Amino acid sequence: MKKPRKWLDRPSFWKWAILLVLGLVVLVIPDVNGVVRSVGGKDRDIVAIVLIAMALVRLVLMVLLAIALARRFRDIGWPAWIGPTILLVTQLGPPFFLTGYLFATYDSDILEWRPMVSWISDCVSLVLLIVAGSMPGKAARAQNIEVAHVFE
Repeated sequence: MKKPRKWLDRPSFWKWAILLVLGLVVLVIPDVNGVVRSVGGKDRDIVAIVLIAMALVRLVLMVLLAIALARRFRDIGWPAWIGPTILLVTQLGPPFFLTGYLFATYDSDILEWRPMVSWISDCVSLVLLIVAGSMPGKAARAQNIEVAHVFE
């Protein structure tokens, strides 16, 4: 029986998840802060364009990962909106909160919290991906039930 496109089995989920997470890791590797401090003049416009492009690519990768997570949750039998919501809130919420707080209070001490908040949100997202990838889908559970009935 062919599965609908709205479902994603475990091996397919891991293929997508590993590729998308590797893409996100590649976007984090460059030292953007060092480049921004060392660049001056007209080159700042180029750096700004590159930073905006990197942010848009990261957003696209996050949305694709959320779609894969929703399809995997649907295959598990859980509500499909829970996984993507937790992923997007933990990954996109803290940067917006820190930026809003920075603009509202002009207190740059909040930027010291950024690495800690990133680690926490990344760990929550990683646990979410591991849980989604380790749970058996409906089809796998149905096959196990049929096998169990044969031996009874």
